[in-house]
Amino acid sequence: MNAHHLLAAVAMTAAALAPAAAQEPGSRATREFVEASAQSDQFEILEAQTVLGQSTSGQVRAFALQMIRDHERLSATLREAAAHAGLKPPPMGISSDQALLLGALQSQQSPDLDKTYLRHQLLAHRSALTVQQAYAATGDNADVRQTAAEATTIIASHLEMAERRQKESTIP
Repeated sequence: MNAHHLLAAVAMTAAALAPAAAQEPGSRATREFVEASAQSDQFEILEAQTVLGQSTSGQVRAFALQMIRDHERLSATLREAAAHAGLKPPPMGISSDQALLLGALQSQQSPDLDKTYLRHQLLAHRSALTVQQAYAATGDNADVRQTAAEATTIIASHLEMAERRQKESTIP
């Protein structure tokens, strides 16, 4: 084999190995779950902060404070599990769909703001609960799966709280 063929073979081997070396640890499903969970937590926090700045309802404001506390704690736990699994920290941000919902909420004032917030909370927590339950049942990383299982309990309680707030609310 001449030097030209040898260099070509080395270059092709390096090119073939490069994607494997650059690939992030963890399965794609785990990385996607971590990102979706982080976005969900961030969305909950941003919506709650919006409500705290604009709502006149004591019940809605108390619910929003609870969402901030719990979702900040869930975010921290998720980041720890991701780090323990060797994953990059999840990016701080929300999805485009969540951004649309947040924008719609931010454009309203009480009592419409409160009503919209509670509707968003029902939607967001139903969705988050489904995602968490699925990963807790079938996820391929034990640390992240345990975090999902723990989050399931908290998110289920949030969903119950949102349902109760909506039923009890004097908001039409």
